[in-house]
Amino acid sequence: MVIAFTGDPFLAKEALLQEASLRGLTRFTEPTPEALAEVLSPGLFGKAGAMLDLREVSDGEWKVLKPLLENVPEEVAVLLLDPKPTTARAAFYRTRERRDFPTPKGKDLVRHLENRAKRLGFRLPAGIAQYLASLEGDLEALERELEKLALLPPPLTLEKVERVVALKPPVSGFDLVRAVLEGEAKAAFRHLRRLREEGEEPLRLLGAFAWQFSLLARAWMLLKENPRPTEADLARLEAHPYAAKRALELARGLPKEALEASLDVLIQAERRAKEGKDPWLALERVVYTLLRLTPAEPA
Repeated sequence: MVIAFTGDPFLAKEALLQEASLRGLTRFTEPTPEALAEVLSPGLFGKAGAMLDLREVSDGEWKVLKPLLENVPEEVAVLLLDPKPTTARAAFYRTRERRDFPTPKGKDLVRHLENRAKRLGFRLPAGIAQYLASLEGDLEALERELEKLALLPPPLTLEKVERVVALKPPVSGFDLVRAVLEGEAKAAFRHLRRLREEGEEPLRLLGAFAWQFSLLARAWMLLKENPRPTEADLARLEAHPYAAKRALELARGLPKEALEASLDVLIQAERRAKEGKDPWLALERVVYTLLRLTPAEPA
């Protein structure tokens, strides 16, 4: 029996090790035909079976492993760790058991972090979970940070988390967006130039603007409904508490006409970029136009 574990490397490996524990397998076998043949021989090292890590296995190495895997008896378990299988290996798995574990994104990632915190014995506030989900790190790196947070005395605050967590915050597009929102033209174009030099994807930056201005729109509508919103109202904005409060501050001084015009500019820029026109030119126009539309904060 061959079982392949694919998808997110952290989740796939964790699931494989859980299955291995149930089957009495304790260590990975070198992904060579000699080593695999040896552990598949009953009686040499206890129960027959194997765990193979295929992450660094080349196409040539796979070709010599494949005949052995094709003839694994049903009663013998061979567990394969293969987060991103090649086309050839993916085809092989079509007739075998494949357990796929996609990397959670967005709200799914926030829920993942909240659930992992529960397993570590502490409650992760929604705002902090959203902050962690925004950081630059894979699931394994985030798990290490959660292990550190589990050692902190309650209550868990954003200030405590920022002091302890070692992962980088998402500085990319949001520094640019912040400069535009605050009317800092020189800083905005300096960020734009640096991001272009670093090879940032312009559509991703347009997405950051779209997210921020949609948040501003929600904040603006919330203030129309309730000029003095409560903490419960803030949760309706579906953003990190700091970002939600900041959006409310900015929305208070933002005329409806400026907000509508900003959203229209972003829609047109995204359309132009997706139609194949110069996305950086579209982005520069967005920055220039939004700086004119968005009132600078008083000093």
